[in-house]
Amino acid sequence: MQKLRSELAKIRQIKEPLKQKLWALAVLTKALEKDSLKPILIGGCALEYYTMGGYTTGDVDIALPTISKVEDAFTELGFEREGRYWVHKEYDLLFEAPTANLAGEEAELTEVMIGGLHCFVIGVEDLIIDRLNSYVHWKWEDDGRWVKRLIELHGKDLDMKYIRNKAGKEGTLAAFEKLLK
Repeated sequence: MQKLRSELAKIRQIKEPLKQKLWALAVLTKALEKDSLKPILIGGCALEYYTMGGYTTGDVDIALPTISKVEDAFTELGFEREGRYWVHKEYDLLFEAPTANLAGEEAELTEVMIGGLHCFVIGVEDLIIDRLNSYVHWKWEDDGRWVKRLIELHGKDLDMKYIRNKAGKEGTLAAFEKLLK
């Protein structure tokens, strides 16, 4: 684990905040590989990744179970538990694992390579569905704008059949079609 703490320390050489977050996630991913656990970037930081920094957030939301192996990995990397967050004060990192898994998410994950390590990001289609649900069910207008932006940025590569099918199941298809126009 000392080797991974040294890997995490390389974050000091990274200037861009998003790359710092991805680096820290990649180190955590490496720490958990031996236990066959795969943290997956979700939420605002995933949106930051897919919008190439157009959206920014301070924390790193990941899908990962709250079990002793995960807690041990965070602790061994120098993070401290503060409520629902894992905080690394030296590197100004804030991780939250709001969900244990990605139940219902079937789109392919995006594997990101950074400095010889890798980490995983929720598929852009499932991120669109996530933001679409916030837009429709919680009336978060900003998320409607982010759905449009994700479509603008990734439209030609999106699995529209998957999105429409999932939006139909979640009662958000009409809103999706409206945002497409």
